Amino acid sequence: MAVAAGPDRRARRCGGAASSWALPAAALLLPLALLLGGGLLAWRNTLAEAEAALRQSADTGAEFGTRVLAGYVVSAGRVNDLTRGLSDAEISAREESLHRQLADLIPDVPEAEAAYVIDRTGTALLAANLFPVPRDRPTAADRDFFAALRADTPPRFHISQVYVSRFDGVPFFAVSRRRSGTANGLAPDAFDGAVNLSVYPHRLQPAMRRLLRQDGDALALIRDDGEALASTAIASPQGVSAPGLAAAAAPTGRALRREGGMILAVQKLEGFPVLAVASRPLAAVAADWRATMGNHLLFGVPATLALLLLSLRERQQQARLGAANQALEEVNAALAAALRASEGNLKRAQDAAGILAFDMAADGMVAGGRGLRELFGLAPDAVLDEAALVACLHPDDRPVAQAELRRLARDGGKLAAEYRVLLPDGGLRWVMLRGEAAAGYGPASPSGLALPGRLSGVAMDVTPRRQAEERTALLAFEVTHRAKNTLAVVQAALRLTKAPDYASYVRAVEGRVAALARAQTMLAESQWREGDLRALLEAELRAFQAAPPPGEGAGEPVVTLSGPPVSLPVRAVQALAMAVHELATNAVKYGALSSPAGRLHITWCLDAAWLYLAWRESGGPPLAAEPARKGFGSRVIEQTIRFQLSGRMEKRWEPAGLECDIAIPLTEAGPAVGGAPPPGGES
Repeated sequence: MAVAAGPDRRARRCGGAASSWALPAAALLLPLALLLGGGLLAWRNTLAEAEAALRQSADTGAEFGTRVLAGYVVSAGRVNDLTRGLSDAEISAREESLHRQLADLIPDVPEAEAAYVIDRTGTALLAANLFPVPRDRPTAADRDFFAALRADTPPRFHISQVYVSRFDGVPFFAVSRRRSGTANGLAPDAFDGAVNLSVYPHRLQPAMRRLLRQDGDALALIRDDGEALASTAIASPQGVSAPGLAAAAAPTGRALRREGGMILAVQKLEGFPVLAVASRPLAAVAADWRATMGNHLLFGVPATLALLLLSLRERQQQARLGAANQALEEVNAALAAALRASEGNLKRAQDAAGILAFDMAADGMVAGGRGLRELFGLAPDAVLDEAALVACLHPDDRPVAQAELRRLARDGGKLAAEYRVLLPDGGLRWVMLRGEAAAGYGPASPSGLALPGRLSGVAMDVTPRRQAEERTALLAFEVTHRAKNTLAVVQAALRLTKAPDYASYVRAVEGRVAALARAQTMLAESQWREGDLRALLEAELRAFQAAPPPGEGAGEPVVTLSGPPVSLPVRAVQALAMAVHELATNAVKYGALSSPAGRLHITWCLDAAWLYLAWRESGGPPLAAEPARKGFGSRVIEQTIRFQLSGRMEKRWEPAGLECDIAIPLTEAGPAVGGAPPPGGES
């Protein structure tokens, strides 16, 4: 047992020794850790306080600089007004009196002691602090403000870099603007010199020092191209990159940077290409931190430890809350993106289909935007409500629309209607409405009509569909009507055609039916709207338009057509095709087309909505006189021209061949049967 107990005791002793060292180590390490944490927190707080103080100094410096520079810009305008309307020669002649006025004007501008009026060559004409102005000194033509104002697109005002005055040897920078309103005879936008106010940086330093929060801080006004204008420090801070500061401050006009062992707060002057830069050495921040840590060590170690624990816990809670907020924002962003995408897809689909959404409130006001106003023919600024929309409808549709609104207010349910809209130009538009309303009456509308509590839906222009339906119905009626007429003509051709034998009868009937078929084909291709005269003649005379055989007038076509383009009304196509077919058939049987040397010339013209067509045959068998008997074809020609088309026809059987003059009105309502065509229409 003794042997077995030895190792246990040694183990307990070793464990007790370890425990005894653990408490001192913990007592030593925990305060040290807390001290390090407190020091880090104190450093962050000291750094944050320094940054806040520098931001405030930069803000107040920017306000100070803006106020000062704005005063100089205004004063430059007053100096320009002093010499407005004067030429350079007049200014030189009146230099003494203008000098006194300018000297009285300058004291109104803080920190300004010198003002100059400079001509377009850079020579000073007038000065507030010199009389007379020395003319033997170098000109201002080499200064940056002079070059900037002389450019084609000059700035409204210019702030120069710091120069040493050629008159008194004092450093200055200039606030300058172009001269305007001079009497030197130049164009209004031509460069005619400058008005220049000299600003002495050492005059600005006392006021700028009063804006600083702590000894050792510095405040500087720096152009955004890096040129230092004024500073409370003996020299500008080393390591400061003004263009870099300007770039950092570009989005918001302010920035906070650490550069060259300094903390820099930057604020852009509103309206000026100048930065206010407040700076504090990091060494000064470290000294403040050491003083804070000394107070902690002497008086606030317990409080600092408690505050550190609380701050760590608070930071942990904030981190968790921030993570939760971040996750929630990501979810919201994803939902918003999906909603935007869905709305975009819906909007694109509606736009592609010409669908406009609307929403009518209980008081009759309609939310629908400009597209809905355009759909109903309303002005862009017109009131969009139930009364205005109903007033746009066709008078026959208004009672129907009002009855539908009363039904929706009473019962609710679906809206499915199509109404005619009268447009301001006299046109007509069909609008389809689809929507849904909840049952329940809203408050009385201004028009007195009972309206549903809410009605939402879409509107769409369905005029093309309605017009297509009307055209389809009209076309079906027209086709039916024409088919009946065609069948009647075919029946007449079958009944009245005379022929010596069956084969001749078949040929005559087939020719007349083929003429009808060609006319029907032409009308079908134009959707029963019109027919082309030349195409009709070419179709009926196609077999006769080839050149004759060699030796028989080779090179000259058998049939020639000459005339302007003519669109025939539907009623005239079939009838004229039959008449031309019968004329051609007679020409083949008895006239010019029965001989190899025969020729047919057809010409036409238009006059006062009448078509005049001349049929001239030549080279056929000589004609002694008018045939004694009229066949079916001749009767068809006369009946077609005189009665069906309300036209006139005259035939002359000349020895050279048949001459036929036809006059047809092209309007839908022709003259009465037997009426004479207007004069001057003979071809």
